[in-house]
Amino acid sequence: MKVWKKALLGVVVLALALAGYVFVSVRSLEVEQLSEDLHVLRGFGGNTAVLRTAAGAVVVDTMTLPLQGSRIRELARELTGMEPVLIINTHYHVDHTHGNPAFEPGTRVISTERTLSHMQTLDADFWSGDAARLLPNETFADRQRLQVGGKTLDLFHPGLGHTDGDLVVVFVDEAVIHTGDLLFNGHYPNIDLEAGGTIKAWPATLDAVAALAFNLVIPGHGPTTDRAGIAQFQDFLRQLWEIGEAAAASGASLEETEASTALTADAGYEPIRFIVSLGLDREFVLRRAWEEATGNFTRKN
Repeated sequence: MKVWKKALLGVVVLALALAGYVFVSVRSLEVEQLSEDLHVLRGFGGNTAVLRTAAGAVVVDTMTLPLQGSRIRELARELTGMEPVLIINTHYHVDHTHGNPAFEPGTRVISTERTLSHMQTLDADFWSGDAARLLPNETFADRQRLQVGGKTLDLFHPGLGHTDGDLVVVFVDEAVIHTGDLLFNGHYPNIDLEAGGTIKAWPATLDAVAALAFNLVIPGHGPTTDRAGIAQFQDFLRQLWEIGEAAAASGASLEETEASTALTADAGYEPIRFIVSLGLDREFVLRRAWEEATGNFTRKN
């Protein structure tokens, strides 16, 4: 066989192996049981919650790909014995919503008004054609209480932080909350200034979350935690904002701010990775702090 043919064959084999690895990886979801009726699914994307009710399964966030949404739907049926009847999207980002189209068209989908607006504008290319059938079809501004198959869920938009439209789900009967990306546990957060996010206001928003009644917290990313996990993340955000403010006051450059050693509350934090880093790291959060404090960003919606 000629050298170029061997090389081509090697490339094809490598590409197939990589495709197979990615397929298996995105379909591989870890399951954690928090109560008799509540489970957490973890994989490539934000944490998904599955609640069993007498009316059907409730799914909070659907990860990054329709392929994952299909697997989430399968697991929801396996774990609850019921078809999903309700999807709740905590915010608009792809790693929490792009699994939606794998669910039955006509499924009830709930988000905040701002989240739906962001999906239709900032992510409009994805939410077209058939995918649009699984956009949120029910929205609210601040609070909504749901009764679903004997279970009570409180949906709450506590304020600005990760974006301007994030909601928290309170599983009242389980004393558990799902914060979406208002809480990253052990990982550097995405700070979406362009969609109304803000480091400055985020700690106060988490004060409102901490005032809720709960024992356990499902974060947007990272392991299940509790109030101490929220408090630690608030310490990180406050310190990060202090660095941004100081940089703006002193006229420090972006490069100087990114090189700052003043950030210490991120000890143990890790970038979110899928094969390679997704860019949410220490340099990223310091850059976002500088950009917010100096006004060097453009609001998109």
